[in-house]
Amino acid sequence: MASYLIILNKPKPEVMKTTLKISLFALTFPGLLTACKTIEGAAATVESPKDTVVSEAPTTQVAQESEEGTMDRVFFASIVRTPCYGNCPTYKMTIYENGFVELNGIRGVDLIGKYTSKLTVNQVQNFRIRANRVGFMDMEDKYDGMVTDLPSATTTIVLNGIKKSVYRRYDFPRSILQFEELFDALLKSQKWEAVENSEQD
Repeated sequence: MASYLIILNKPKPEVMKTTLKISLFALTFPGLLTACKTIEGAAATVESPKDTVVSEAPTTQVAQESEEGTMDRVFFASIVRTPCYGNCPTYKMTIYENGFVELNGIRGVDLIGKYTSKLTVNQVQNFRIRANRVGFMDMEDKYDGMVTDLPSATTTIVLNGIKKSVYRRYDFPRSILQFEELFDALLKSQKWEAVENSEQD
């Protein structure tokens, strides 16, 4: 009789399988939750560097703008007039391809100190036309003699990618004076803006 009762109370195989599955799921479920939280934390860690990349973008843009501003200053032409024993005009003027002009008046001119101005496209082109007309590129690099009391002038221009300078003080072709006159005329005709806190060279 006792054996018969034990046989009746013995769990069926299907019930045992179901109980085993429930037990395994209960043990595994906390691990799944932990794994999910770990993956979310890892994803948040991977996304964080994006903030750093975004913050660097404005710095790169400012640097590019600064470089572009510098690239506009391409040398085009210049003149340097030296002093004499009298009150000869003594100054240095530099013109850039974009029309920007720098002036340093030293003596014998109304504008003493450093100034800037801006030429039009036609004014810049006039320098090219005049240089070609007087044959500037075919002149000698230096015209001088055994004299010490005469002022000198050094004019420079870039034509067709070739830079040419002419120093003249004595026994020079008079046609070069027509080219120098273009620089002298700008002293009177242009609107000049003084450079603050400038020191005379």
